[in-house]
Order: sequence, then structure tokens, then C-alpha cells
Amino acid sequence: APASRPRPRPLRHGGRAVAAAGAAQGVVVYLLLLMVTLPVSVTLYAWTTPHGGPLPGGRRTQEGWMLLPGTGTDLVGALALAAAAAYVWVRWLLPVLLVRPLSGGVRPGRHPLWGATYLRLWATNLLLSLSPLRTLSGSPMMAPYLRLLGAKVGPATAVATADVNLPAMLRIGEGASVGYRASLHAWLVEDGWVVVAPVEVGPHAFVGNGAALGPGARVAGHAALGDQSALTHGETVPRGGRWAGSPPNPVESVGPAVEEMLRAPAGAGSWKARHVAAAVAGLVCIEAILLATIMPSVLVIWTVVAAWGPQAAPIAVLLAGPLFVAVVCAVVAAGKRLVLPKAPAGVHPACSCLGVRKWAVDKLLESSLTLTNSLYGTLYTSPWLRLLGARVGRRAEVSTAAQLDPDLLTLREESFVADMAGVGAASFARGRIALRPTEVGRRAFVGNAAVVPAGTRMGPGSLVGVSTVPPPDGVPEGTSWLGSPAMHLPVRQDSGAFPEDQTFRPPRLLVLHRLGVEFFRATLPAMLFGGALYLHLLGVHALARLLPLPVVAAAAPLVAGAASLGVIGCCVAFKRRLIGAYRPRVEPLWSRFVRRTEFVTGLWEAAAVPAGVALLAGTPFLPAVLRWFGARIGRRAWIATTYLTEFDLVEVGDDVAIGPGVSLQTHLFEDRVMKMSAVTVRSGSSVGARSVVLYDSVVGEDVSLGALSLLMKGERLTPGTSWRGIPAQAAVGES
Repeated sequence: APASRPRPRPLRHGGRAVAAAGAAQGVVVYLLLLMVTLPVSVTLYAWTTPHGGPLPGGRRTQEGWMLLPGTGTDLVGALALAAAAAYVWVRWLLPVLLVRPLSGGVRPGRHPLWGATYLRLWATNLLLSLSPLRTLSGSPMMAPYLRLLGAKVGPATAVATADVNLPAMLRIGEGASVGYRASLHAWLVEDGWVVVAPVEVGPHAFVGNGAALGPGARVAGHAALGDQSALTHGETVPRGGRWAGSPPNPVESVGPAVEEMLRAPAGAGSWKARHVAAAVAGLVCIEAILLATIMPSVLVIWTVVAAWGPQAAPIAVLLAGPLFVAVVCAVVAAGKRLVLPKAPAGVHPACSCLGVRKWAVDKLLESSLTLTNSLYGTLYTSPWLRLLGARVGRRAEVSTAAQLDPDLLTLREESFVADMAGVGAASFARGRIALRPTEVGRRAFVGNAAVVPAGTRMGPGSLVGVSTVPPPDGVPEGTSWLGSPAMHLPVRQDSGAFPEDQTFRPPRLLVLHRLGVEFFRATLPAMLFGGALYLHLLGVHALARLLPLPVVAAAAPLVAGAASLGVIGCCVAFKRRLIGAYRPRVEPLWSRFVRRTEFVTGLWEAAAVPAGVALLAGTPFLPAVLRWFGARIGRRAWIATTYLTEFDLVEVGDDVAIGPGVSLQTHLFEDRVMKMSAVTVRSGSSVGARSVVLYDSVVGEDVSLGALSLLMKGERLTPGTSWRGIPAQAAVGES
């Protein structure tokens, strides 16, 4: 394994520095909300009777739209146009205008956390999170868009990831391929410092699905880095080399399908004009259709309020939530069947009509995961996947699995796929794409954040653990594997003697109870957002009747913030009412407690996080929100993740840095038994991006846990040491 680098002397910051940075970040968030709300505020003001006359070209009524349903249809159209204008401005234009200026002057090296350079990087990352990177990834438009943002990207590249945090320091050579969910991070936070260095993927190089490249990482020309592998701190895969694992080591092969494509002769082609035109048309359709999915719900709320007044709004919202989920599912399913009814197995040119259609379907499925997140992990997931073309056996449990090719996926009876797992994701290399059938056997288990490559067959009763890549020749029946690279586990931990009617074969009454609970879990987030939107419009309308336009426009972001805070507060209230405070416990999958805690988790992920918590990542405000939910967070903590659920079981000390995508995993489902306990990160520690810290573990004081690592259950890391890997091991050179 590569030798560890010397750690810099920790830099500790005073409360005033953190408060000053937080104030600056608050101003940025306010300005962003101002840009989002301004077109709607102006439009609504023009329809409301204020003290002055009408705006030029505007239309006024003597009463507000709430009281005059006869003018409602015209106003809905005007507000829809205003919202679309705000969407295009903030999502498509603002990142292109501001990302380059913000990041252009940042230099490699170490910079103080909470300082001016950090604020520029944070603002850049905020804009990138709002940009269309996720939609464009994998398409012919990805490379040109990255160049607009400041990256150096060669021709004929395939970039299927959107996880880029500093385009100005990203270099991707001609013909290179970067897989799904790979992280290209040119900056990180550790020990109170912001570490910045370029990331480079050389010509015709390959970076696998789920790989993590940190500051200074380099994959040289014609080299390959395997799936779920970590490369950081100046590490380089030499020209023509093959490395895999976390930490990475030289290997003979990075997988049979990938090696087949890498050995193939060059000349698979580049994107033709007709492909680009088709992709642009597809992009316009995807953006327009997904924006339109909200309109039926808006019209329901509008019609009910217009007919029966504002007092009928709660009823309207109750109707609008399920309607939104149904419309999204219908649009995604219809779009998938229209664009790519059945994905063909085999190796195909990526720059082709098939490549464009595959990209379009990927984006539709990602949109489903984003817009109806709380639908996943419920009894409604299996029929939903069957509708998309997957073969799913009875009593299979599927959570937020990503990068699926449903037509090529088989989940056998009573199998289990956990959160954030990638099952059957295609691979891109040398201008080609490999699509293979993938099978998860009867009662097999795929752990959280595991990466199961396309073409893998998992035998009955097998297990692929958290963050694990299974062996390339498949997973034999009854075997268990953990790590990247995978190692065989001869003994599997006993999960207790719960009866099968609490784990695999529940009685009808429990099934009906779960269906009812999960109906509201799937639809309540949309209801909360519908109510928040209505209250925002009502608040701006009330202000517009009393105040001049500049004051209304300036106050609208505060009204939006209050509505978002209301959504988050509702989630807190549900958590306190249904759970109280989390305590360590063991419960079978079909227990009523599991239904309650999964309901709360669904609200957190699908309502609280998109309502505004995500915008607070990397600010002093996120720890305050997490404390509101029950987590114990120390002073001056820097937290850039929202992946925690049983909040009361999380303890984070002072001056801690928790990187993006980190999961503080306070529970696991093992043999369909939920086990939950505490996760502790002591003061001064740093946890790198996309690492997973399992329950009953302790990250000791001043510990460094590198990116894409897995800290196993019950482990205690010695204070002042450095660790990395899946599973975590002492960094080479650590005494």
C-alpha cells in the first residue's frame, strides 16, 4: 500500500472566526434565496393591490388571488413562468457565471478552515450542487460543461459522475473514462486545514464506479483504478498500471468486463452531431417533464383553495402529496419504456444512439430516486422495480439502490439490498459500455454503499458487506465477503433467534399495517412541500398588500426560509412524537418500532434534507440543526454530510471534520434484524469523504480516518493515529 504522508500540525479556530464565516455563509444563502424567489415575488406583487399603481404591463385586482378564484388560472400560468425563469437562472446560468471567478484564484496548498479561501470553495461547491452536473453526467454535454466551469477535459471522454468539487483543478485526458459515483475531489478538510491540489485522470485512463480521488491524486495515461478504490494525497497509478482497493494496491486486473474493453482496439468512435442533437433534445424533455410533474399537484391545491378558501388548504395538500408521487412514477415508467424498453446485454459503443438512450434512462431513474426518495425501502419498491422491468422475487427488500439497469437485474425471493448500494451498474472504458445481467440470490444480502458490478451473480444466502466490492468471479452460495478488495469471512455474526414471522414471512396483519405506514412515509414529504409552497405564496401575498416591491422582494427569502424551517420543524416533531430519544436496541424487520424509525428516516431524507438542511452542509448552522434532532455535536465542528439517522446515538466532539458523503451508521439490518447503537467521533478527529463509521465504534481524539474507509463495529481507534481502507487499517508508516 502507498506510504502515508506526514500530517500537518492541527490548526484550531476560535469561536469568532467560525461565527464570522457563518455570517458570510448566511449572506450567501440569503442572496441565493433572493435569486430563487425574486421572479415569483415580482409576479405575485403585480397581481396584488398595494399602495401604488400597477407595474408596467402588470395586472392588478382589487383583492388578492386567494379571494378571487376567477383570476386564478391566469395567475397560475404567470407564477409557473416566473418559477421556470428562476429555475433556469439559478440552475443553468448562475453556476456558469460564478464558478470560474470564485475558484480561479485558488492555489494548491493548505489554507485555514473558515478563512477566505474556504468560503470561496464552499460557495463554489454550493453552486455546483445546484448546477445540472448530475443530469449532464454520462452525456455528450458533460465535457463541454466541465470546460465552461474551468476544468481541462480532452475529447472523447466518458464522465458518468457529477461528484466534482473544484473544476478549476480537474484534468481529464483524451479518451479517459470515469465511472458512476466516482469522487473527483480537489480539496478536503482535515485537522483544521483546507488541503487543495489538482486531480488528474490521464489519456485513455479508467476510473471505476465508486472510486474516490482526493487532492493530488493522479491516474496516469492508459492506467486503471478499480471500482470502489481510493487514491489521494499525491498517490499516482503509473502509466499502464492496474490498481484497486482502499487503500489501493497493484493488481493484475480491474475486472473481466473492464479488461475486455481496455484490450479492445481504439476507434470505438466519438459523439456524432446527431447524437449530440438527440442528447440535447432529451435534456430539454427531461428538464421540462420533471418540472411539469409538480403541476397537477399545484392545480389541485389551487382549485381546492379557489373553491373553498384558504381553510381548505390542508385537504388540498393531503390530495396533492400522493398525486405528486403517482405522477413522478408514471412519467419515469412511461419515459423509460418509450426511450429504452429493454437494455441489451453485451459490450456496445458508448458514443451511439444506445449510449444516448441509456443516459436518458439513467437520468429518469435518478430523478425518481431524488423526487420520491421515501418510496424506496418500502413495500412499494418491489412492484415499482417490476414496473421498470426488473425481476424481483416475493418479499425482497430494496432500499435506495442506485445505477440500476432494471431489465438486466434479478433480485430473488427474500433478498435484501441496503441503502446507497450500487447493483449491476454498467462500466465505461475506451469508448465502450458493458451491460451485463446481474443476479442477487435468494436470501442474499447487499450491504450499505456496496458496489456490485454488472455481471455479478450472488448465490443464495450470500452476503456482500458494507462498502464492499464482491470477488470478480462471483459470490458462491452461503459465503460472506467484506472489503475492497473483498476478503472471505468464514464466520457470520449471529443476529439472534427471532421467528420468521418477524423477519422473512410476516402475517397479513403486519403487511397491511406496514403498507399503511409506508403510504404516508412515501407521500408525506410531498405534502409538507406543498404546504410550504402554499404558505410561502400566502406570506408574500400578505406582504405585497402592505409594502412596496423592494421590501417585499427583500423579505421573500426570509419567508421562504421560514417555510423551510417549518418543514424541518415538522420532521423534528414527528421524530420526538414517534421515537422520543433513540437508545441502543435490537428489533426484527417487521416490528412496529422499525416502522416508526424508518418513517422518521424517510422524513429526514426526503423532506428535511431537501427543504434546506443540505444547503447548510459545511456551515456552522448544520450542527445546530442536528442538535435540534437530538445529536450531540461539539463546538466548531465542520460537518459536510447529512447521512445520519438515529440522531441521539451520534456524538461528535469539538473541532471535528466530517467530510461529504460520510455515513455515521448507527444501525444495520443483519439477517433482517435491525441493530442500532452509538457512534462516537472524539474531538479533533477528521473523517474523510464517503467513509462509513459503523455503530459501537469510536474514532479517538485527533484521529485521521481517510476517504472511502470503513470503520468496523466495536473498533476503537487510538488517539493521534491515521487510518484508511475498507476495512480501516493503520496507514503505512504509522507508528
